Amino acid sequence: MAERPLKKYYRANCHCAAYVFEVNLPDTVKTGLEYDDSYCYKRGGIYHRLQTSDDVNYIKGDPSTLSNYSFGNVEHQFCPKCGTYLFRVDSDVYANLRAFQSFNEWNLDIQRIESVSSTPAWSPPKFDGPEPPAEIEGARIYTGGCHCGAVSLTLKSKPIDSTYDANIILCDCSICTRNAYCWIYPSKPQVTIAGASNFGYYSFGRGIWKKSFCRTCGVPVHNHIDDYTPAQIAELPEDKRQWTIDHLDWSPINLRVLDGVDLGELPITRIEGSKLGYAPYVNP
Repeated sequence: MAERPLKKYYRANCHCAAYVFEVNLPDTVKTGLEYDDSYCYKRGGIYHRLQTSDDVNYIKGDPSTLSNYSFGNVEHQFCPKCGTYLFRVDSDVYANLRAFQSFNEWNLDIQRIESVSSTPAWSPPKFDGPEPPAEIEGARIYTGGCHCGAVSLTLKSKPIDSTYDANIILCDCSICTRNAYCWIYPSKPQVTIAGASNFGYYSFGRGIWKKSFCRTCGVPVHNHIDDYTPAQIAELPEDKRQWTIDHLDWSPINLRVLDGVDLGELPITRIEGSKLGYAPYVNP
């Protein structure tokens, strides 16, 4: 008789800690599943299939209050406060390993799964707003947005391909890991966003950056910083003042939301942002 694999509880949480739970999985998780559908690409989810829904034990938070976004026959569940993507549900339940406190994407084997044929065709949202005012020689116009179409954007940039020579960053900090950001760093005049009224914003650390996500589908879009006046900057604590001045013109974009950009061909730099943050993140 074959022995049952050893199992243990892995602790997981959304970033704001509104939802904290344990998931009963094999003792050693070495492989994550990555689906090739449009939503999972924008979310960067890496999953592990649960044997039963009883494998999840909530320590904090009511799972019935999670935000739900359905596309085709799949439901995606995320925190309505910070946007962290927690579960993918079809005929089975899949936990998003990115929410696990012990998660390290760079140490996992990724098994890519083709979408089932019943998944409906998806069309990128159209952007009908004005072109960004920035003047850039040889620039291209890129469009993109969330998955449900409530938020769309356009970016004016030099070509984002293998020749791109500015920073493209994958970071291992607590929020970037959970939200699977792949960051590019244009200035505000390079970016125009339509549908910003549908954004949820989440701040932590210095409290200056506001990480946006679509409140309907949960897709993380960009990093927003308010247009602080000199008087407002003067009122900030000294340790935040210069940092705010240095970043006032920035509008970092999550490359996963742009159409026609192949992350696989980009000169991406991986950084250990977990060691560089304003204050260490403490897992609940």
